[in-house]
Amino acid sequence: MKALAICGSPRKGNTEAMLKRVLDGAKSKGAGIELIRLIDKNILECDGCSGCEGTKSCRISDEMPQIYAKVMDADALVLGSPNYFNNVSSLMKKFIDRMNPYWQDKRLQGKKVALVMPGGYSKESIEKGMRAFEEFPRICKMQVVGKIGEVLENPNEARSNEKLMKQCFELGEKLAG
Repeated sequence: MKALAICGSPRKGNTEAMLKRVLDGAKSKGAGIELIRLIDKNILECDGCSGCEGTKSCRISDEMPQIYAKVMDADALVLGSPNYFNNVSSLMKKFIDRMNPYWQDKRLQGKKVALVMPGGYSKESIEKGMRAFEEFPRICKMQVVGKIGEVLENPNEARSNEKLMKQCFELGEKLAG
């Protein structure tokens, strides 16, 4: 079992801490794990050319082909993004948009997915952001096995929140189970 985490945060803070803890839980059940930080990758924006509708591939030359291969090879995905204006970050949105050639791909259908979304402001804001985040796996017919949204004001608050870290670990166990 391979679990791949995709981090849509521009910094090494709450989102990454939560993703790593989910991966720890998956690893405890025997899963192979990997974390991709989108900020470290050269990923260009979708330009809306619609060429992928016919070719089922993207003509843009960047690091997405390597990420596509890892997504397809993984048994489970953990997607993490901070909540920005009741939505995912621009990094995560770029990743989601660039998955357009594969949204109907049978290799995604039924794939297990877990979602994590920390952010400030309010629980209502997190809930709205999570509803937006859930659209990607729903459209791709993936199976969301769990999600954690948490109001966190400081960039490194997640690591010291024992209850949250326990929830993340348990989500990873569930994902790999």
